Amino acid sequence: MRQPKDIAAALAAFDGKHTASLKAVLADDLSPEAEAALIAAIPGSDEVAATWLVKALVEKARLGQHHLATLFDRLPDITKPDAALHLLQCAQYAPDAARLLRPHLFLFYGHDKILLRVWAFDAYCRGADASEDLGDRIRQGLTNRSAAMRARSKALAAEFGIDLENGARPPHLDR
Repeated sequence: MRQPKDIAAALAAFDGKHTASLKAVLADDLSPEAEAALIAAIPGSDEVAATWLVKALVEKARLGQHHLATLFDRLPDITKPDAALHLLQCAQYAPDAARLLRPHLFLFYGHDKILLRVWAFDAYCRGADASEDLGDRIRQGLTNRSAAMRARSKALAAEFGIDLENGARPPHLDR
């Protein structure tokens, strides 16, 4: 079982590009203390490496949504775009926690980095109330000049069962 010292060593070894040290941490479960050390590193000087680990753990359902809720609340304090991107991408694996992102998403709507805008849009959709009609918003994404935004919009439409041809959502689908 991984301990806080393992987290600290992996974060320190990360050079900003090569993820071998981070992947090595994932080979074993994290102790509750190691999880706490990882969460405590965000925000901070190791936030890119720490959020990379968080995203990898969330993708494998190995990190609780309560931790994600804490991190989503810290999103405005994240200083590095790659760290923010990792957290925004976590919303697809934690739709209940995604609602917590919504108040912070405006920070990314006009961001220079297109992927931050794309994944803020994704998180916005995932954090929607069940009664909210996302059809118009997703169709708007389909007209965006960014191919990445159009692709994400198309994927969201398919995932949420939005009929892009007729402008309606099949009534038998729930989100």
